[in-house]
Amino acid sequence: MACTTQSASEYVRSARVHLERELKNLSVIVENLYQQKFFSDEEFSEINAERNDFDKTRKILDSVTEKGEAACYKFLKIIDMTRELTLGRLSLLPEKNSAASSETQKFDLYHWISCFPFKEDTEMDTNYLQGSTPCHQYQAKLKSKAQKMSNEFWKSNKNLFGEKKPDLSYTSLVLYTQGSFYSSKRKKDKSKKSKMSRPKKMRTYIPEDRSEMSPSKLLELNEDILLVGEPGIGKTALCHELLKLWAERNSKKLDYMFYFDMRETSHITKDMSLEHLLFSVFSEPDECKEEVLDDIKKYSDNVTIIFDGVTDLSSSVVQRIVKSDLRYAKVIVTCRPDDEILFPEGFLRVEMKGFSEQSVRTYIAETLGEEQGNVLRNVELLTLCHVPMYALMVAACFSSQTPEDSPQPNSITEIYINIVHFCLQINSNKTKKKNLNSFISNKSEELLSLAEAAFHATEGKTVNLRDFQCEDSCVLFFLKTLDNKVGPTKTVTTCAFLHYTMQEFFAALWLLKNPDKIKDVFQQCLTEEKKHMKHLIPFMCRLLTEESPSLMKCLIPDQQLKKTSEWFLEEMINTFSPHLCKKDEAGTEASGLYVDTLFLCQCLYESQSPEACVYLLKKLHYDLDLSGESLSPYSCCAVSYVVNQSQERKIWLNLEDVVLSEQGMRQLFECLQNVQWYV
Repeated sequence: MACTTQSASEYVRSARVHLERELKNLSVIVENLYQQKFFSDEEFSEINAERNDFDKTRKILDSVTEKGEAACYKFLKIIDMTRELTLGRLSLLPEKNSAASSETQKFDLYHWISCFPFKEDTEMDTNYLQGSTPCHQYQAKLKSKAQKMSNEFWKSNKNLFGEKKPDLSYTSLVLYTQGSFYSSKRKKDKSKKSKMSRPKKMRTYIPEDRSEMSPSKLLELNEDILLVGEPGIGKTALCHELLKLWAERNSKKLDYMFYFDMRETSHITKDMSLEHLLFSVFSEPDECKEEVLDDIKKYSDNVTIIFDGVTDLSSSVVQRIVKSDLRYAKVIVTCRPDDEILFPEGFLRVEMKGFSEQSVRTYIAETLGEEQGNVLRNVELLTLCHVPMYALMVAACFSSQTPEDSPQPNSITEIYINIVHFCLQINSNKTKKKNLNSFISNKSEELLSLAEAAFHATEGKTVNLRDFQCEDSCVLFFLKTLDNKVGPTKTVTTCAFLHYTMQEFFAALWLLKNPDKIKDVFQQCLTEEKKHMKHLIPFMCRLLTEESPSLMKCLIPDQQLKKTSEWFLEEMINTFSPHLCKKDEAGTEASGLYVDTLFLCQCLYESQSPEACVYLLKKLHYDLDLSGESLSPYSCCAVSYVVNQSQERKIWLNLEDVVLSEQGMRQLFECLQNVQWYV
């Protein structure tokens, strides 16, 4: 080994024979020397014009030694900073001892370059290009595409808001790694759930944010990652945030990121070549395709590939990439819980839980501004929004409110209808309303089967859809899997809706398909055991209206709906109006045998039936007692709507000890012209 007191030029000359034989990726050395202005344009072209690597190496060494100490020093510095590229990777396993003499053993260039006494340098390592110009150009092209894909993803969500286009971007999601706190917490909550009040039950859906993981941390991890989550929980949004972060990362490190939406790339096959997958399916280099592909293969640890939405049909492509084509690449896979069994080993499992309560509040505030109270003061909607896809639809629905001269927010049922439409549209890839309606009609049997399972589960006060078997993707899109331990070593897997109120919505659909059951359900609502069934009624009120969106007409014949609507509201009012009651000091119903006035107002607001409102007011002798209630903006809208239907007679309105917001108060002011007296 040469003495470390040698000058840079002497150090280069002493190892010249080994450098001529073993230097690799000469374009990296040439590019860096050219960038540092040690090669002129003419020299740069001449060196690159050499026929083979051996001649090119000799030309480089001749040129730097002729230029003197500074050029040789820079040459050594470049090799030191890019040693994995220019000297080749160190073997992961030590070479076996050989009987060959030390003279014939391979010269250790890694040890040789590490022995040179470099001066303290203020320049950062990233000042040295870590690859050839074509590779860096391809990286820049990939970053540009990644940024564009991310922007288009959020832009498509913005379009749901009509003229009001909020500045949508990634909102923090709750991410848990394997063995985290959440699993035990969930089991503990589940055992107490049946004893909770409805608002507390709803809040159990919102995960606790422990700031365990973030997109930036995921990007820095040096291991394969399996992102597991239910439909709509934010897997694709997280992928686009990773693309954005990588594209914006200011580093001269030569790395590559590829993204494949496996739901849209059905033409990807197991036997497809790596070159075709990366360059034809995703993005092709503008020049030197073979050189770029060689760099990707040789330095696969600088490659990240995202496979979004992997199923059993597409997992073979991922497995091949992991095991053979790019063994050291970082692979990020998103899938539903049912499909994670396809990746049993070698992946860091990260479970996605959706929005925390703070994230919901942040998201709704940014999308709705002053109108955020419509959601944040309604516990059902607030907790529903822990699923990001549902939060998007809730915000989009409220942002497209009726004009200022009729400022009522959307019917809550309309929001659920839009959510169902949106989910089916995503699942069917149908963009036109006519095509979507046809798709819903074709899937009516599967959807009504889901509705039946929802009804029986709701009636049994459970979220488990027991014995429900369906493989249809449009149905599974609304569900998540639950593992229930039934013995020391036995676990039964069932399914459940992403949120309990979605189960109630589908249960209401089934009741309208079976109207002979409705009166029985009305009576059940008056019992302590089945009083929870009343939450199906507001959904039915809206689904029966003539203005109801086309969802119902695709599932149930028009004549059947019309026949049911003729008696439904009157029967509901006659059933419940004799049992109206106040709430006790704790805000809970004094007895299971009663319902409250506010609930009926909300039902009638969903129905948008002036005749039914007048019928109720007559039953109540034009006296609405809302004392002690906590009124959300939506509740205030419902009360205001009912009061405004009383054109012939003013009513008495008791608002003693009512809790409401300024926005809710504005809604009530609009009905005071029909109020004779209020507290």
